[in-house]
Amino acid sequence: MLKSGLSPDQDPASAVNADDTADGTASPTLADRLEYWALRAVLALLSAMSVDRASALMGWLWRKLAPFNHRHKRADANIAAVMPHLSRAQRRRILDGMWDNLGRVSAETIIGPDRIAADRFRLGFDPDEFRGIDFSKGAVFASLHAGNWELATAGISAFRLKAAAVYRKVRNPLVEAMLLKRRVALYPAGLLPRESATPLKLGRLARAGAAICLLADLRDNNGLRIDFLGRPAWVSKAPAFFARRFGLPLMAARVVRENGVHFRAETVAIPIPKTDDLEDDIAVATRALNACFEDWIRQDPEQWMWGNRKWLD
Repeated sequence: MLKSGLSPDQDPASAVNADDTADGTASPTLADRLEYWALRAVLALLSAMSVDRASALMGWLWRKLAPFNHRHKRADANIAAVMPHLSRAQRRRILDGMWDNLGRVSAETIIGPDRIAADRFRLGFDPDEFRGIDFSKGAVFASLHAGNWELATAGISAFRLKAAAVYRKVRNPLVEAMLLKRRVALYPAGLLPRESATPLKLGRLARAGAAICLLADLRDNNGLRIDFLGRPAWVSKAPAFFARRFGLPLMAARVVRENGVHFRAETVAIPIPKTDDLEDDIAVATRALNACFEDWIRQDPEQWMWGNRKWLD
């Protein structure tokens, strides 16, 4: 299990030495500390509210402010490119829903997604979706930035699996420690930063029977080139690789926001061929996984993060 280095009640600002850090990360600057204390103020404000009110407030703020961000134009251009039949008003509705969802995710992440996952009335899933799946040796769950993706691991513990995931570090070490402390409870097998040694660590966890949880919808220039929503893109082969390499079931997973801070989790088993051609087997499974992602994005386009550089220029 990953150790965060923080006790549950420890302030990250006191754990990060001004002159040095344990992992060699650069010491926090004055700007880092100002950003951290600003985030602490936001946390204090949101924590004083119910989860529902805090999520709604951040969703409203993002809807009003995010259109001034450069990612808004990129998101609009991406939607127009893959769904040219939509009118400007229809694209605007999707963008409005996208920013609302992302604002809500930010609030829910700051407050702590474990609080939501622990409330069985806020997150529903059908155990029958897992019927017939052999999880005795572990599994690979691949999700996308839709709904509240931090909750995609909820329910895994019901099958005696411990989740492990990979995440991208925040540049500010104080904010990094603060957010990590609020996310790590969802991943009892480890929450690993994206770095060169991570694939080897994931391989060891896969052999140990953990549930490897990966976000697999971002551009991966070392992956497989396919048509995604009708446009060429590089997609990640990692989920299919780990599943095929270690003989684990590959599950596509998403969390749909149904109403405010209420969600529905969905999973789909992705078939993996087992032939003498390992690379081809991985490619076939990768295409099947991304076809599932495409279906989900078309079903709920306002819940996907359109502003990323997914497609080739």
